[in-house]
Amino acid sequence: MAPRISSYMTTDVEVVTPNDSLAHARRIMLRKGISRLVVVDAEDTSRPLGVLTLTDIVEALLGRYSHRPIETIMVGEVYTPDPVVVEATRTIKTAASLMLKHKIGGLPVVGPDGRLVGIITRFDITRAFAERYRGRYRVEDLMRREYAQARRGHSVYHIAKLLMADPAGKVIVVDSGKPIGVITKRDLAFITMPLVERGSRFYKVKTLDRYRDKIVGLRVYNVPIAEDVMSPNPITVEVGSDAAEAASIMVSEDIGVLPVVDSEGNIQGVFSKIEVLGAVARS
Repeated sequence: MAPRISSYMTTDVEVVTPNDSLAHARRIMLRKGISRLVVVDAEDTSRPLGVLTLTDIVEALLGRYSHRPIETIMVGEVYTPDPVVVEATRTIKTAASLMLKHKIGGLPVVGPDGRLVGIITRFDITRAFAERYRGRYRVEDLMRREYAQARRGHSVYHIAKLLMADPAGKVIVVDSGKPIGVITKRDLAFITMPLVERGSRFYKVKTLDRYRDKIVGLRVYNVPIAEDVMSPNPITVEVGSDAAEAASIMVSEDIGVLPVVDSEGNIQGVFSKIEVLGAVARS
């Protein structure tokens, strides 16, 4: 039988309230190296109201709130309310199934009274998979052959679209058939737009200021490209590797995806925490 959620959940949960700023929430994520926060009632911090994720932050900064400083955007404006929760006594198979069904990366864990007692994420499920599923699958049995792929010269706006469409929220930067970098939502959530020019590898984006139908000014922004924000030289795994060993690499390196390559280093697909969830949910 699959292990209980209580064996793998995190009990020290980072929380924010709807009245906290998005800048405050982002600082917590950056400092703690996490991708989601539980949003709680300011008067009762054991009552989960929703979840704030990196996806919410990226959508806010590059979408409808892009015109506002991040310090002025409140968590209550962008978080996802009415969270899917799970009880600590359920199994990790249940947790994995719920994450896949609702297309989410983590679940607040509650006690019988509905009070917050922890959180379980894809990372925790991956850790359980690494420990308990050795020898059951090879990477090629689980890997995804359709994945978000970009070239080094693609703009961050194109990358953002790819990230939102990819199930794992990861983009692999490929050059001559080989993976040269990985871009995650975290990479976009922790940059500031517009950016100061750091070289000549930026696209120029011009915007016109208008007043009473007259052009009164021209502003030029420097937009980074994939090569500027990617994590270069990604760790890869070969198609025939044990899937639990690959999961162990993701856990130890704290990464969410491994490009899968053949013996010559050419990319064949990706192995991510999404594929781990699928394997656990089917077990």
